[in-house]
Order: sequence, then structure tokens, then C-alpha cells
Amino acid sequence: MLIGNILEDIQAERAWHLCADKLADRVRDIWLQNTAAGVKQWEVGLTEDFAALPGLADEGIKGLVGLDYIFKWWGGKRPDDMAGEVDIIWKTASEEPGAPLRCRRSWIKMANQDFLLNDYKEEYEKREVNRAAFREAFALWLELFRGK
Repeated sequence: MLIGNILEDIQAERAWHLCADKLADRVRDIWLQNTAAGVKQWEVGLTEDFAALPGLADEGIKGLVGLDYIFKWWGGKRPDDMAGEVDIIWKTASEEPGAPLRCRRSWIKMANQDFLLNDYKEEYEKREVNRAAFREAFALWLELFRGK
């Protein structure tokens, strides 16, 4: 075993990028575990780590106080049938004192083939494909928030 004895500076990733990668991995892990166990339908609620919220706010999602994910899977008969979705609930506070939270929803719809990824043999390759799709979604949502 080799242990490094220096600390190297690395390029910090954007908060939305880290959230996208983490969510992609969590969703893939749930899908793999449930399909291996023979579970055909599910709904799982997930929340974003509160430590990520200030970074997302700095990148353009002002007033963000919470971010929830709901991964729903109903299955599909064919690999290309829509079989599930992840709803993303963005909770933002108004700048006006006493105003209620504003909730917005975005989503990613998926098919079995989005998880099977038969063109890729290694799990790390499949994960990178999923991460790239989730990064694309988060980049789009960030632009939508900046425009409002």
C-alpha cells in the first residue's frame, strides 16, 4: 500500500455538477438493487445534502432552501418504453418576509435502456453515461433558474 504524503490542489467542480453525479449514482444504485431483488415497481424519496445548497445558490438558484428527489419506477414491457422518472422539487424562499416557500418541479423520464446501456460493458462506463445525462439536465435547470 502506498500513501501519498503531499496535498495537491485540484480543480473544484461546480456544485450542480456534483449534485448531478451524486443523484445519477443514487438512482442507478436503487435501480440495480431493486431489479436484482426482483422488485418491479417502487417510489423512493431522496433529499439533497444541505451542504450543497449554498453552492447551488451561488451558481444561480437564488433562495434555494431544499431540494427533494422522488424516483418512481413502474417498469416497461420493452427496453425503450418509458418506465420511470425522477421528479426534482426545488424549494425556494421569497425575498419578501413571511412569503411561503415556492416549489418548482422538474423531471427526468427514463426507460429500461437508460439503465441497461448494452453498448457498454463496464459498470464505470455505464455510470459515466448516466452522470452525463444528469449533468445535462442540471445545466438546463440552472439556465432556467437564471432566466427567472
